[in-house]
Order: sequence, then C-alpha cells, then structure tokens
Amino acid sequence: MYKVIIIDDEPWTIIDIEESFPLAAMGFEVVGTYRSPSKALRAIWENPPDLIITDIRMPTMSGIELIQKVRERKLPCEFIIISGYSEFSYAQKAIYYNVRGYCLKPLNPDEAESCLLQVKKKLDKRSFKKETMHGRSTPNRSFERLLSYIDFHFSESLRLKDLAAAFHLNPNYCCSLFSKYTGQTFSQYLTGIRITEARHLLSSSDYTLEEIASLVGFRDYFYFSKVFKKKCNVSPSNYRRRSPMT
Repeated sequence: MYKVIIIDDEPWTIIDIEESFPLAAMGFEVVGTYRSPSKALRAIWENPPDLIITDIRMPTMSGIELIQKVRERKLPCEFIIISGYSEFSYAQKAIYYNVRGYCLKPLNPDEAESCLLQVKKKLDKRSFKKETMHGRSTPNRSFERLLSYIDFHFSESLRLKDLAAAFHLNPNYCCSLFSKYTGQTFSQYLTGIRITEARHLLSSSDYTLEEIASLVGFRDYFYFSKVFKKKCNVSPSNYRRRSPMT
C-alpha cells in the first residue's frame, strides 16, 4: 500500500477528499489527516509518505509553500493539489514542483480518480525502476539521486554537465550510467519525461499548446511540436483531438 497524507484547514474538505478519491481501491492508505500545514510537515519529516494531497490556500502556509519545503529536502513525495481557483500561475508553480495532479473544488470523482491514477502510474514506474536497477546490480547512489532529481525538475533547464557536477559524478561516467541503467542517453531520458507529462496535460487540461510546451520545459513551441510528433507520430493538436478525455 502507498502511504497518503491529506492536508486541508477545512475538516469537511478532508472528508470530501477521502470520499472523492478511490484511495483504498487503488492501493493507497491514509496515514494522517492534518488541518495545520506545520504539523503535517513534522509528520512528513519523520515518515515521508508516497503521496500528499493538499489544499493550495490555507491560513498559515500555502500548499505551494509546503511543497517547496518538501522539495528542498529532496523527498520523493508525489503531490495532488486541491484548489478553488483555476489560474495558469498556480499551474506553473505546480508543474515547477512536479505536482502530479491539480483538482478544482468542488471535487469531481471522475477527475479525482484520473489524478490518482496518474500518481499511481508514477509510483509504480518508480518502484519498477528501482527493482530493475537493483536486479541488474547495485547502482551508484549519486546517480540514483540524480535520476530522482530529474524526475522532479524536468521543467527546468537541465544540462548533464551541471547535474554531474552537482551529484559529484564524472560527466563521461554519468553518460555510461545512463546507458547502463536506463538504456537511453541523458537527452532521451529527459525528453521522454517531458513528452509523457505533455501527453498527460494535453488529455487532461485546457491549457493552450504553447502553455503546455512551457510547463514541461520547452522554451520554443515549434521545437516542442517537432519533438512531440517525432516521439508520438502525431502533432500535439491532433493528439489532443484524439484524446478520449477531451
């Protein structure tokens, strides 16, 4: 079971979250509910959960501030944000901190289930990746942390040279680790994560194509479109039109 913490200053919203998200059915266990973000953080430091579902606007600390504090400690927690506001600026911050879901109030059970499914896929993929890497041999711990960093910061401008230096790895050795443990180059690995997130946003949001390109780390929309078409054999606009969720 994946561990979940729910944070919202309104007790009835916590109840609504527990009723709207099919947590138990998807293999999630609620290990704590908190009305105070600061108390929630203490619990997170002691025993990091797999998923944190948090309101974005709370009196003492916003959901974004809470996520920032967790990310600063490089904890591999997934996030779903609950908000009564649909603003691109919130989405930008959410994507920057690699938030997996963004659900608006009042909660729609179908949308909640879709968000939770995306989180479960991410957690399952991470678990499988760890099992696969440990099955081959014990990987370099610094490289393991580097991969985790990329997973959470893919929307930023990332260069292998800088990442290798930050995680105390030789760039050439880092290239060989990518080939050995992912079967891809650094560029292919990063692009794959970005395109996967773009596909998710295309099928589950109404952001413009240009906004989605920016949210997943492409500074030029035309380059994003070219890369997307090469990877998916369809343009971003056609992918959105074919999506069953739109």
